[in-house]
Amino acid sequence: GWGIVEVTSFNATWTGLVLVLAGAGVGAHYLLRGRSFAVRRGWLFGLAWLTLGCSAAFHLAYLLDPPPEGFPLLQNLPLHFCTLMSFLMPLVVWFDWKPLRAVAFFPGAIAGIASLVSAASYEQGHPLLDPKSFFWVAHALNAIVPFLLASLGLYRPTWRQALLSVVWVIAFGALVILPLDLAMRAWVDPGVNYFYLFDPEGADILVALRELIPVPILYMLPLPILVIPVMLLQLGIYRLLHRGGPEPAAAVLA
Repeated sequence: GWGIVEVTSFNATWTGLVLVLAGAGVGAHYLLRGRSFAVRRGWLFGLAWLTLGCSAAFHLAYLLDPPPEGFPLLQNLPLHFCTLMSFLMPLVVWFDWKPLRAVAFFPGAIAGIASLVSAASYEQGHPLLDPKSFFWVAHALNAIVPFLLASLGLYRPTWRQALLSVVWVIAFGALVILPLDLAMRAWVDPGVNYFYLFDPEGADILVALRELIPVPILYMLPLPILVIPVMLLQLGIYRLLHRGGPEPAAAVLA
């Protein structure tokens, strides 16, 4: 076997893993904060590829050893929001494109953290060293890498970007993911459900919303109302920690 200690949300193993990952993020900040811009970006670029690799690893593990309910390839392409953010993370770090960095820092990080506390039942209970447990690492890194981008001065979040990031995600979901879902459900696989527009698939937060509004797609409408206060809290913490600090490197180089 891959190990005997199972990872389930809020059990001792999960708590230890989350604390280790958070501690590693804090440690990376203090190790890199005095280094040159190139060194900081280089190390974060490596972490971004680690994020992508962890996401690819747990998806491959599920494809090779699916749960009883199945793990069809066409339903699990890198088009779910968290997976999309993991796969885009190298671009988030390498290119100073503020819309993508804003989406990663605000909705992307929130979705990563939400997945840690509301994973579907089939994503839980696997041994710590099972490749399927890279699920937890990938989603934690979806928050840690954007936070490090900001804390190390490569990205400066703003109120405007926080609100616009929600608009960008909604627009992408409505203009790209929804038509794709509808087309694939009609002609390829009726179980396709990217961005969880039709079914929460066991994610606790989305299940609660679906019970509140039992209509596909529409049950997602309260999500922006829920995430905006969290994003403002993120920005408030960032401003508090950087009050009176030096101008971020990205702004200096721009």
